[in-house]
Amino acid sequence: MGGGLCLRNVNAKFSLISWRVKGRILRIIYPQLGWAIIYWIVYIVLQFKLGMNIGFDDLLWQIFTGHRLNPPMWFLTVLIALTLVFFIAFSFIDGRKRLIFVFAVSLFSFWVQYSGYNVIWFGNLRFELKYPLGRFFEMIPYASLGYIVAYFDIFNSLKKKRVVFVCLFGILSLILLKYKNLIPPAPGFSYSNNIYLIRVFFLVGFVYLLPFEGISEKSKQIVRHIVKFTLGVYCMHWLVGLMLNVLFAGIGMKIDSFILCVLIYICSYSISFIMCMFSSKYFKLLVE
Repeated sequence: MGGGLCLRNVNAKFSLISWRVKGRILRIIYPQLGWAIIYWIVYIVLQFKLGMNIGFDDLLWQIFTGHRLNPPMWFLTVLIALTLVFFIAFSFIDGRKRLIFVFAVSLFSFWVQYSGYNVIWFGNLRFELKYPLGRFFEMIPYASLGYIVAYFDIFNSLKKKRVVFVCLFGILSLILLKYKNLIPPAPGFSYSNNIYLIRVFFLVGFVYLLPFEGISEKSKQIVRHIVKFTLGVYCMHWLVGLMLNVLFAGIGMKIDSFILCVLIYICSYSISFIMCMFSSKYFKLLVE
């Protein structure tokens, strides 16, 4: 009888976790799948122009690892994995045990990085596998930091002395931006330099503590419009950049890298805006 009750409790927790995870996972999977198909179609059409040989395996690698046609999409793959790991773990543990779990997996992640095992395990795998797998361990501390900040409500508690902490966080952010090697980086896949982790904490805290409530509603609306299509800009910027480079090369024009970045953002934002204005809700999910 006790075993049956325990089994029912486990089933109930899995039922709860499935409902909580479903919306978030689907929200991430949709652009992961949609942009993989879009990139694949564009590359198929332009493969001879670009000197590439595109096959169906390119689409599969892009869908399942986020690496191949649109390398920056590895982030969504890792985000899906992190979401599943944390939510499944939290379905079995409650209260402060969750905090202990978060600290434990973070320490394990640091050990994997600084012992060199992250590179040993994944460094010799093919491109499409080594970066998502290696970066998964490198991103665990970032996810853990977000949970810890939320658990202790750190930034809200600092608002009592907002001016002091805005200045402090701003100064520390500038110092950490200038001195990048205060913590020796571990061998890894771009995110193993854990000075970035500390920098993220102070930068996010600095922005969070700014007195945005004093800004006019019109200004807030402008900011909301600017950030509205962040997903679309992120997902398509690689392709837009490629097309702009092909265009400028075709007309024999060289362009400054900063100007190119600005053009990529403007084009990506404009395409996202058009997709939302004249397309179905399914297109909107790709950019909002």
